[in-house]
Amino acid sequence: MNILTISEMTLKNFKGIRNFSFHPSGNTVISGENATGKTTIIDGFFWLLFGKDSQGKFDFQLKPVDKDGQEINHLETEVTGTLDINGKIVKLKKRFYEKYTKRRGEALKEFTGHSTDYFIDDVPAKKKEYDAKVATILNVDAFELITNPMKFNNLHWTNRRQILIEMCGDITDQDVIDSDKKLVELADILGETSIDDHKKKIQVKKREINKELEQIPVRIAENQEAAKNAIKPDLKRKKQLEKVLEEKKEALRLLTSNEALSKKRVRLNEVNSEIQKAKNDAERKRSASRKPIQDFITKLESEQWSLLNQIKISTQEIESDERQNKSSSGAIKTLHEDWYAENEKQIGTDNMCPYCKQELPMERVASAIESFNIAKSTRLEEINEEGRQIKASIEDREKAIATAKKLIDANKEKVDEINKTLETKKAELNNLDIKEAEVDDKEKKVLEIEISALLNGSKIQEDTATREINEAQESLNKYIESEAAWKAVEKARVRISELSAQEKELAAEFERFESELFLIEKFIIAKVNMLENQIDGKFNLARFKMFNTQINGGIEECCETLFDGVPFNSGLNNAARINVGLDIIKTMSDYYGFRCPVFIDNAESVNEIIPMDCQIIKLVVSKDK
Repeated sequence: MNILTISEMTLKNFKGIRNFSFHPSGNTVISGENATGKTTIIDGFFWLLFGKDSQGKFDFQLKPVDKDGQEINHLETEVTGTLDINGKIVKLKKRFYEKYTKRRGEALKEFTGHSTDYFIDDVPAKKKEYDAKVATILNVDAFELITNPMKFNNLHWTNRRQILIEMCGDITDQDVIDSDKKLVELADILGETSIDDHKKKIQVKKREINKELEQIPVRIAENQEAAKNAIKPDLKRKKQLEKVLEEKKEALRLLTSNEALSKKRVRLNEVNSEIQKAKNDAERKRSASRKPIQDFITKLESEQWSLLNQIKISTQEIESDERQNKSSSGAIKTLHEDWYAENEKQIGTDNMCPYCKQELPMERVASAIESFNIAKSTRLEEINEEGRQIKASIEDREKAIATAKKLIDANKEKVDEINKTLETKKAELNNLDIKEAEVDDKEKKVLEIEISALLNGSKIQEDTATREINEAQESLNKYIESEAAWKAVEKARVRISELSAQEKELAAEFERFESELFLIEKFIIAKVNMLENQIDGKFNLARFKMFNTQINGGIEECCETLFDGVPFNSGLNNAARINVGLDIIKTMSDYYGFRCPVFIDNAESVNEIIPMDCQIIKLVVSKDK
């Protein structure tokens, strides 16, 4: 068992404490009114060891502040702790201070940040060495838990649960199953799967089954609606309708198969093709004669567009150069003013530095005058050079503007010439006219008259046959629709049977999952009861609730500290909370093999503190100092 105690601790300019030193014994009381710095002592101890306050914040207000909340500067914050580790004394010190740096050419130092110095037994050390030394003295992860009675119960319940199981040992699944014969079948159900994973799997499956069970009645109802009022079609009726339709089509074919009529129709089609071919040939000749002129017009329009685009670009460049010249002229005027202003500058005769306005020693006056004159001359030359460069730029742009204007004039002349040529060519194109070829359609007219005469005799019979064919086809179509509807009904009835069977299977599977879930919940209750008994046996005052029973009879894992049945974080008075917290610290100290000082804040609320085998530092609110 490693034991750490504080032999001496000193705080200087730490938060609200100016200078405080104390030498705690086995049981030390530090008293004072509220807001006088008692909790600051705990923060100082944590900052000395870990660089953070007792709440775990690294960026807390470390330096003292005035009544307006502003940091007080030019103070060094320092915390020193002399520690006894198993009878061996180690002195740790940490100093936090402002850092000022004098830049080259500047007379005064400038604040550039903060710095921290580290000391081990009064010997300066690097931060890495310091942190390594602290790590050899104490268990960093466990330290907060065994110095603050409230720390454990301020953790999230999952972290509290994990720590308790690590300290007191877990209960294996097989231990729980062996404790109750009714749980034996659970081992076969689980196989290689864990309780938690199988429980999650069951919950997912139940949700899926519920979703399916909700949908099945809807699907059954949909298929029942589809099967409603359906009539099975008569196959003989279909054959009769098909036979009638074929007979009507054959009758029409006989009416329209007149040989003389067919020949005249074929010849009429040939004549129509010849007429159309003659028209197509004439159109090709007309297009061929127009193409050269149209191509030349297209070329001229392309050239015209290119020239107009060049004019537009040149105009934009002229406008841009003129804007820049206007801006540059203003810049030259400003440089003239700067030159005269700089030229008028003179160093004073009062031995004052022209830059920082502080009085110079006599031996530096001549040097300062020389430096001033050099700087002035350099600046005047820089202004002259900048002016020459701007003037040269203006002249270059003026030349570019003149060149661009000449190019615009030349391009405009070309555009005018193209416009004249386009006007001439378009007029030439419009005047071009190729007459269509003359087509002899006399034969066509004769054939149409002869065909009409032949048709007049059988027209009424053909119309009647066509109407009867349409009627027969409509009757057959209606039969085919009824046949398709009946097939859909048969398919729906099969689907209803499938859905009903699926509903029964899903209900049985849901019931099986419910049974498995009941076994799992019974297993968890047994495991938690065994775990609670095992954990509670490690503590004198503290008891732990490791699960909640839900309204639906299920259980939910938790970790809540109790004292006489009262939850630690709701309903328990401060005195009981402190003693329960100390009871937890005793057990954790035994587990970690390490005892260290315990800080009890608001210790005035406790009349009697349980016996502890470590150093106790009580912070008491009192008007006595």
